[in-house]
Amino acid sequence: MWESLSMSEHDPGEQRRRQQQTEFAESVTGTIEATPNRRAEYVELDTMGSPRSSDGSANKRRLSVEQTLDDAATAVEDTASNQHVKIEYDAGGFSLKKLLRFVGPGILVSQALLDPGNIESDISQADTSGYKLLWLLLLAHILCIFVQSLAARLGVVTGRHLAQHIRQQYPRPLATVFWLLTELAIIGADIQEVIGTATALHILTGIPIWAGVVITAVDSFLFLYVQRLGVRVTELVFGLMVTTLAVCFWVEMVLIKPDAREVIKGMVIPRIPQGSAVQAVGIVGCVLMPHNLFLHSALVGSRKLDRREETREGAIREAMRYFRIETAVSLVYAYLINMAVVVVFCKAFELMRAEGIAYVASLAEGANVLSHVLGNGSKYVYAVGLLAIG
Repeated sequence: MWESLSMSEHDPGEQRRRQQQTEFAESVTGTIEATPNRRAEYVELDTMGSPRSSDGSANKRRLSVEQTLDDAATAVEDTASNQHVKIEYDAGGFSLKKLLRFVGPGILVSQALLDPGNIESDISQADTSGYKLLWLLLLAHILCIFVQSLAARLGVVTGRHLAQHIRQQYPRPLATVFWLLTELAIIGADIQEVIGTATALHILTGIPIWAGVVITAVDSFLFLYVQRLGVRVTELVFGLMVTTLAVCFWVEMVLIKPDAREVIKGMVIPRIPQGSAVQAVGIVGCVLMPHNLFLHSALVGSRKLDRREETREGAIREAMRYFRIETAVSLVYAYLINMAVVVVFCKAFELMRAEGIAYVASLAEGANVLSHVLGNGSKYVYAVGLLAIG
């Protein structure tokens, strides 16, 4: 045996084979080291350096490298291509057609600003301070545009979302604290959504709240399935739900005929009425939500940019410009809907007080207030909007 091994070492054919295997292994390693933005892709080599299939029995070593999730130029074949939108870079000016390819992440973020918890905050604001905190609602949305644009920029420039950066930059104990706080924030928001949807089902069908909660829990799995249909389908579904809420409350705002002068004064004159500090804090908290930063920085990764060396900088700058526009438009849209909710209930509460009728300013009783002021049909419009956004 030892003699055969000694002969193989001096065999020219054997030496050439080993040299070719060594060159192959070095070329693979060099390629990986030269492309730091590559997705984790694995090359399995046996002990001699030859490529092997995944079911090979030889000893293997794994060469991996990280790639940005939206990299269109260097990504391996995407088995779920409907989860990404490929964006071709061109050095031209603004294009509405290209802007439409970036539309989507901002809409999903805006939905979080319109959930039943926010509707509850709008109703409470209308009861305690009337139109006087509309300026703060506007300011909170402007700040939200700025903050969410930064979150989108983080995802576009680095190709990583905020959670990945926290995991990479902070020690595990601190990263775990961030995770727990974010989970608690998400749970707090989701509780309002579940109760809001159950309330809407109760108004529309008369089923008990507990049954509505069960239906809502089952319904959550339906939306998980919608995600499997592709990112554009998901964005379209959520866009339709947000638009449904907008139509419901804009129609009621037109029907209830609010005082336009008071609305404008509330938007431009900063003031916080006595006893409204809690509502003021609630307005800011319902708009500037930390878990939205994680969401937005991840959603922009659904656009696969052309990150080749010669186009990388231009593609990133172009994406940031279009995402800023899309974020601003989406959150202004959200503000107009929240403003409509506040205005509708401000006028409704004024009419109730003028008639000396007692009322309860809450999400569940909002339907009865609108039913008294605008007629029985308005409570179903309210419920449809609440169901759509819940």
